[in-house]
Amino acid sequence: MHIAIFGGSFDPPHIGHQTIVKKALKKLDIDLLLIVPAYLNPLKVKSFLDAQTRFKLLKKLFSKKESVKVSSFEIDMKRPVYSIETIKFVLKKYKPEKLYLIIGADNYKSFHLWDSFEEIEKLVTLVVVTRDGIKYNNNGNVKKLKVDIKISSTELRNTFRLNYIPKKIRKDVKNIWKEKGKI
Repeated sequence: MHIAIFGGSFDPPHIGHQTIVKKALKKLDIDLLLIVPAYLNPLKVKSFLDAQTRFKLLKKLFSKKESVKVSSFEIDMKRPVYSIETIKFVLKKYKPEKLYLIIGADNYKSFHLWDSFEEIEKLVTLVVVTRDGIKYNNNGNVKKLKVDIKISSTELRNTFRLNYIPKKIRKDVKNIWKEKGKI
């Protein structure tokens, strides 16, 4: 079995995330794509949407995709979880022949600062999603997944532009933003 892990804050999930999933399913030789929302990104002190809300939005967004599973592993830990922990969990639970880790080019630029990054490189094939012309040095050990993404969750939290939220969860996100007094 070949598995890809796509982790992140997904705060909120947007059409860029949806596009990455579609491209990964099409371009990578995988049987299962695990979407792993973070309880809290280890590099952040808080998230805009709480972990359970982000989890429910992702479950709804990808409910029709048989080869996609939204994992609650990091949320269940109720603390920031480093990628190496998630990778080891997936290796133990699924015992895949091949494991990919999908990360953005922006994250790859600082990958050398990640906890246990050298061990991660030995355990997975890194898949770097290109976006917004972010340049990075490819040491030859990574696959490139070209996706034209012109939006980020950070930008959405600043602009509250609903047209970048997938239609399947747009009403839910709109209601959440209304409750928070953002629109």
